[in-house]
Amino acid sequence: MNCLHIIMRKFIQITLIIISCISGQDSSSANGSIVETGIFLKDLHFDWKLPHKDNGTFYSIDLHEFKFGFSDLNFSQEQKGSKHKINTRISGPNLKIDQLVLNAKITSKNWLTRERIRRLEERQENPKSALSLIANAIDLYKVDLEENPKSLNDLYVNQYLDLDAYPFDDPKWSYSFTLPEQIIAQPTQINPITETKPLILDWNTREFQFDSIQDSLYKVPLVQWDYILDIQSISQLFSSKLEIDISPDRTAFDLLLKRGQFKLDNISFTATPGDQLTNRSQVFLPSLNLETNNLALSGGFKSKPIIHQGQGKFSLRNFEIKIPDDLREEPEIQAMIETLGIWNNSLKIRLVELELNLLNDHTGEISFIFQTPFIKISVDGDFSIRQDQIHPEILLHQMEIKIHPIALGVRKWIREWERKNGRSLKRKGATVVLKVEGSLENPVIHGMD
Repeated sequence: MNCLHIIMRKFIQITLIIISCISGQDSSSANGSIVETGIFLKDLHFDWKLPHKDNGTFYSIDLHEFKFGFSDLNFSQEQKGSKHKINTRISGPNLKIDQLVLNAKITSKNWLTRERIRRLEERQENPKSALSLIANAIDLYKVDLEENPKSLNDLYVNQYLDLDAYPFDDPKWSYSFTLPEQIIAQPTQINPITETKPLILDWNTREFQFDSIQDSLYKVPLVQWDYILDIQSISQLFSSKLEIDISPDRTAFDLLLKRGQFKLDNISFTATPGDQLTNRSQVFLPSLNLETNNLALSGGFKSKPIIHQGQGKFSLRNFEIKIPDDLREEPEIQAMIETLGIWNNSLKIRLVELELNLLNDHTGEISFIFQTPFIKISVDGDFSIRQDQIHPEILLHQMEIKIHPIALGVRKWIREWERKNGRSLKRKGATVVLKVEGSLENPVIHGMD
């Protein structure tokens, strides 16, 4: 809303400048029209290759067609004394982009490996901190008592360590030492990642010892990444009517956006490290659509606009992310994939759809659908809106949320959430049904006993 207010204010300022230039009399009128204007490009190609010292870095762009412009623009202005009235009708700005391909070949570190290292170091943060604290405590113990401790209990009893505090309060790890060889962090049976290896601090070198797999991650060489962004189509259409009334004491406007549409078709992004096709990352979006119809606004130059009516719809279909093999092997990601019932490394969202229908200044309807192979969520209800300048507010009425878990792992996750939080969700069959009402900022949710 604030953004729209700023845009309208700037537009009015520009309009006032134009008026001062074309009308210096007490009474005047002006009319103008443009059938069509814009920019047009076809079959554009450009590429850029850096010197060999930059490891063959290469960029290119290919564009079949580009159109940007306005059409059916009509302008009229009437001045009577100190009052001005301006009317405009316009189709645009309209945009069309067909078959845009951006390609970049860049030699750099393997971000998949860096991500695996980041996740590994995150999992090892607690045990590494604990091993360092144990080493320091042993040093102090030996200085004070002139001998090495025999166990962690010696350090605890003599108050060199607090085993009840962080990081020792993590039940997923246990600790021991054999001096003067090493201090060991051992994963316990409740550690959710069964493949976790022990972490060892060498007592003599005070360095952490890594297993061969972890050590190999730090030695991965640079790789040439091949990035491709392929867009089949981007389009934008607008048709609007604007009326502005200007007088010495106020400036008011009425805007009707008859139709607005922004559409993306068949967009894909791929990132391939060298010839490792199984580690290719891919994002594919077949369809994204944003529409508005009969959106009516009015307001003043120094106040926020009021929305009187309008319909809006956002939809996204068959959005898909392919997870690289190396990343899939990460325990957290593997657990997520198993929970969602994904078997082909592809996370897919079949449909996201949001519809809003503002019936008048105060009331409206809302509908939302989120559909995937592992869960389906739907929302239907009404809302009221208060658009005053001091306390704007949105209230929800008779809103029903249905959550239908499809994957077995999602059902187990919901049951586990209920158990941990001491709640029981109301169900119809396998579908969770919730009722929501009240302020959008602090709603009341029914169906959670």
